[in-house]
Amino acid sequence: MYAKTEQQFSDFHCHLNGSFSQGFLKKIAERNNCLAVYQQFLETQEHYEKKSQEEPRDIEACLKLIWAQFSLVHKMVQTLPDIQEGTYDVVAHSAGQYLEIRTTPKSMNGSSVEKYIDAFLKGLLDAREDVSLGKEAYGLLSLDRAHHTAKDAAYFIEKVLSSGGLLKGIDISGQPLAPRQLTGDELIKTIQLALENNVGLAIHMGETDTPAERQDTDTILATLEDWVKKHPESSGHPFFGKIRLGHCIYLTEHQKERIAALQLPIEVCPTCHAKLNWHEQGKPHPVTAIYDSVSQPIIPGTDDETIFKSAIQQESQLVFGFFKNPNQIRFEEFLQQQKQYRF
Repeated sequence: MYAKTEQQFSDFHCHLNGSFSQGFLKKIAERNNCLAVYQQFLETQEHYEKKSQEEPRDIEACLKLIWAQFSLVHKMVQTLPDIQEGTYDVVAHSAGQYLEIRTTPKSMNGSSVEKYIDAFLKGLLDAREDVSLGKEAYGLLSLDRAHHTAKDAAYFIEKVLSSGGLLKGIDISGQPLAPRQLTGDELIKTIQLALENNVGLAIHMGETDTPAERQDTDTILATLEDWVKKHPESSGHPFFGKIRLGHCIYLTEHQKERIAALQLPIEVCPTCHAKLNWHEQGKPHPVTAIYDSVSQPIIPGTDDETIFKSAIQQESQLVFGFFKNPNQIRFEEFLQQQKQYRF
């Protein structure tokens, strides 16, 4: 039913609510008696597509239309069975043979956050048990930096550790322009909790050119540098399989140098970056100022496949072409080396 490819693609940066197939969204809109919302979603998506192709792009308007699409998805996805079925849908429709899917647990219709996590786990398990898919899919629990704290991180980490391996770690994300709670000491505690408990930590970084973002980036890097100093036994690539950074668009020169020194893996989502004007076409991608070769820790991702209309094959090819690659590496080798960055 779902086509398989010979090349083994991995999607490490994939958000659940931005990756449901349109077929699934239409199905649950009918089931939840909100087809008008689905129609509005299609219209907003069309408006966004037109806006994102304008030159020069209105970045603020594009961001608003992206968040409007997410808001409409949340209106259609109303029940825990929707989450379970939608998780399976994302795995089934992805071209990736290995996926780490992120979602922010929340209360739905009065149910608990724990019940949401259970539904997400059931969806992952459904996909794993469907041998016809031939996929390996895991989950990350996302912290919204505008609302969550280190206490929430501790709870999510507890759920990761008790998931029987279905959950691989936590993710720090959320509206980058919103006021933040997960900052300063709370951010430091969260990073330390993840490292101490040996669970993966994905961190969205450099999404905005703001003082708050620069401050958080410095906090993150200082915490990781401190961890390396306290663990002298870690050498080579101490954060492979532990930490990944997402995007890394707006960084100071010193921050770029610190990331390279720590050899921190970076997730690059090309279509997202192009449509948000984070990467101006014809110019070097911002991450090439940190690493110059895909033999270094560079990871392709779709981010939100339905929102940005991108598949992991396309994104992987685009990432592979961004770098000068002085160390010769074939595309197949690039795909194969992604395994070392798995949580």
